[in-house]
Amino acid sequence: MFSYLTKNWPILLTEFGRHLSVVGIALPIALAVGVPVGILISTKRRLARIVIYFASVLMTIPSLALFGFMVILLAPFKAGIGTPPAVVALVVYSFLPMTRNTLVAIKAVDPGMIQAARGMGMTNWQILGKVRLPLAIPIIMAGIRNAAVLGVSVTTIAYLIGARGLGYFIFSGLSRSRLDMVVVGAVAVAILGIATNYGLLLVEDVITPKGLKISRGQ
Repeated sequence: MFSYLTKNWPILLTEFGRHLSVVGIALPIALAVGVPVGILISTKRRLARIVIYFASVLMTIPSLALFGFMVILLAPFKAGIGTPPAVVALVVYSFLPMTRNTLVAIKAVDPGMIQAARGMGMTNWQILGKVRLPLAIPIIMAGIRNAAVLGVSVTTIAYLIGARGLGYFIFSGLSRSRLDMVVVGAVAVAILGIATNYGLLLVEDVITPKGLKISRGQ
């Protein structure tokens, strides 16, 4: 494995960057869709059940089947191969954890705090921005971390539809019976997943209100 790394580290860096770019494009899109939807359905119980059920059904679709479906769906737009179908598939997979965690976080806020905010004359928008969302940050970030780590692993399969990335080492290694390539790809994906998780933990620590950190014993 180390011998292979010594000879092929430029390829590893290139595919690492491609892998990261797919996740880096999909995650902000999923964030821009999933969190607002979670906030929107937090006050509509029936709609929330429908949205979460629909998102749960999408999550049951095998990743390879979903990638294949996206290839067919985007083919008429000349975007059926490469990064576009991979990004769309990752957005679909990220939708459930982000939406569900946002919904749970918003509804978990202590009703007493909401009543106190109303007593101070806050509007619904002010309560959302100054009370609900700050208190919901840890749970929302947990959903974002889950989606990001899932995206890192699922993007490996995107190699099969031309998106490249670290899946190159795994699938090319399997086809060539090269254990060193497979191990390099698997270790690289694991390292990227762990780094992504801890990187988002740092982001969570930065954006979490100080008062909430104290209440959590930090």
